[in-house]
Amino acid sequence: MADPTGYLTAKVASMVGGLFGGFAILTFIRPKTIGEAFMRGGMSVGSAIVFAHPLLELAGASNNWETQMMAGFCVGFLSYTVLGMVANFLRKNQNKDIVQAAKDVKDVIK
Repeated sequence: MADPTGYLTAKVASMVGGLFGGFAILTFIRPKTIGEAFMRGGMSVGSAIVFAHPLLELAGASNNWETQMMAGFCVGFLSYTVLGMVANFLRKNQNKDIVQAAKDVKDVIK
């Protein structure tokens, strides 16, 4: 059985790393309102809690709080940018069917 305190420590370390990553991205992409800043911070923290541990397991990295915090920072830093790219793609292609949107993606990848 998994150690519950180790799991909790990993999630808290990911959360703190995601918060720092969210703060760091705010210096590069300035929010328009305070509400947008809080939304970005919440999204960075939430994505770090969810994705930091599986990414470390996928990479085969050691599972201690330092690496969890580092992975949380990276995920928190990149989460707003990745989600923004997906939102822009969906906004641009909202009137196309899925086959045409897939062809557009395939043309960009080539």
